[in-house]
Parts: sequence; C-alpha cells; structure tokens
Amino acid sequence: MADRDHRVLEHPEHSRDAQRPSTEHDRHSGSGRRFLGLGAVLLLFGALAFGVWRHYTRHVEVTVIAEQHHDFVPSVRVAAVRASAGTMSVTLPATTNAFQAADIFARASGYITERDVDIGSHVKAGDLLAAITAPELDHQIAQAEASLAQAKASRRQTKANRELARVTWGRDSVLVRQGWATQQQGDTDRLNYAAQQQAKQVNDAAIRSQEAQLLVLRQQKAYQQVVAPFDGIVTRRNIDIGSLVQADATSGTFMFTLTQSDVMRIRLYVPQDAALGVKPGVDAVVRVPEIPDHAFPGKVARIADALDPATRTLMTEIDVPNNDGELSPGPTARSSSRFHAGRPH
Repeated sequence: MADRDHRVLEHPEHSRDAQRPSTEHDRHSGSGRRFLGLGAVLLLFGALAFGVWRHYTRHVEVTVIAEQHHDFVPSVRVAAVRASAGTMSVTLPATTNAFQAADIFARASGYITERDVDIGSHVKAGDLLAAITAPELDHQIAQAEASLAQAKASRRQTKANRELARVTWGRDSVLVRQGWATQQQGDTDRLNYAAQQQAKQVNDAAIRSQEAQLLVLRQQKAYQQVVAPFDGIVTRRNIDIGSLVQADATSGTFMFTLTQSDVMRIRLYVPQDAALGVKPGVDAVVRVPEIPDHAFPGKVARIADALDPATRTLMTEIDVPNNDGELSPGPTARSSSRFHAGRPH
C-alpha cells in the first residue's frame, strides 16, 4: 500500500518534469517572434525616415536653386568704347572677267567662203570676220524684186483704168440726168469708178508688202558678212572655210568668241560686315597669284545695292585698266582684291 502511494505521489512530479522542456521552448519561440517583429518595425521606420530625409533634401535643393535663379546676376564682359577707324581694309577672293564678251552666231544659213580672223586676232568694230554664201538667197531676192516690179506695173495700169472710169462717169452722169442714158448705165459707170479707186489702195498695199519682203531678204544678204560688234580679241573659233552654218542661235554653233579686255571687270562678293561702306569710286588694289609682285589699281565701278539673301554678300565689280594686257579674262583666273571702304559717320 505504501509502495502504491509512493508511486502515486511520484507520478505528478514526473509529469511536471516531462512538461518543463516544452514550456521553455515555447518561451524561447515567443521571444524570437517578438525580436523579429521589432526588427521589422524598426526597418519600416528606418525606410520611412530615409524617404522623408531624401524628400526633404530634394526640397531644400530645389529651394536653393530657385533662390539662386531669382537672385542671379549675369556676368558681362565689358570693354572701353573707342572710335572706329575711318576706313577698313578687306582682302577677298575675286574673279577676273573681260569688260565685254560675246559669242558670234550666224544670222544667215550657208557655207563659209571667207575667214579673215583666227584665235588671238585683234579686231575693230565693223571688221569682217567671215563671209557666208547662199545662192538660193540671191534667187529669192531676184524673185522679190520681180514681184515688186510687177506690183508697180499693176498700179500704173490701175491708175489708167481709174482715170478712164472717172472720165466715163463724168460724161454719163450728165446724160443720165438729161434722160439720154439709162439709170442702169449710170450706176454701172459710177460703181466702176469706185472699184478702180479701191483697186489703187490694194495695189499700194501689195507694193508695201513686197518692199518689206525685199528688205528682209536684203538684210539676210547683209548677214552673210559677219562683222565684229566691238573692238576686241578673238578668243575662240569654231568654223573654217567650207563649214556649213545655220541661222539658229538655239541649236547652232557659235562661230567666234570675241572679248574686250582693255578694261577688266573684277567681280567679288563682299560679306555683310564689310559691305556697309562699299560704294562706286572706292579705291581698290587687285593682285593675281601668278604675278605676286605686281599690284593692279582700280576703282569700284558697280555694286548690286542689295545683299544676296542666300549668302549675305554684296556683289561688287571693280574696273581695272589693262591696256598692256597683263591680266587675262576667264572664269578660272583667280585674283585677290583689296579695297578701302569708308564707313559712314
């Protein structure tokens, strides 16, 4: 009995010993969860604090930049004001051109029978360059002259018929009034006289037309003599004796090129900042790279009076005397131009 009681008394203690480890484990588990939750809360508050700090720093930066822009005073470089020079010198590239240049085309069709000039020939205005022959043109002139003579003979005949009709009507008009001639005969004579008067006007118009046609043909005959339009030098020749030329400047080939280079046109384009004082009469000095030791004096002769809107430059031409022929015209000849442009006050 005592042993049973002892076993009964020992049983609760054994039960408590068996439950003690489980209670301690639960206690440690609860403490871990509390520490984990506390860590999560601290991390959340840290992230929130960092976000607030970033927002605040950006707000401060924006405020500072806005204040700087509001109070910004730009720095400007300044210089003492000085009077500009009365003149300015500008050196620019330029192109040399002949004062006059022309391609000589044929105004009459035919064959070249005479050529009096060649490349390099010096000619005067009116000098014969070449002669063209066209036999059919001579026949046309003869035909036109015959037609004109026929029209003049017809006019003389009409004049005689008109005079006869006038006399007849003057005589028959008296007889008609007196009753010795019929009214029909009087009307016939009167209208015949009026018709002869109109025939005279027709003949006069025909004569004028024939005379005009004859003038055209004779002018074409004169065009068979090709002459120089101005004093100059033959720089190109495209024909020879026996060559066929056509009176067509569109599809035809020019016969000669004639240039006048005793005065040269020096063309240059002055930029906008230097174009203000450029005007005719301003002195200029032209230098050509091929002749470095020689300066050619000249004067501004022509300006465009308006800037090119595409390049903002002023087209300017300088006339340079070239009596000795040292300067050669041509688009490939380059020159440098120096001019002194007076600025307005």
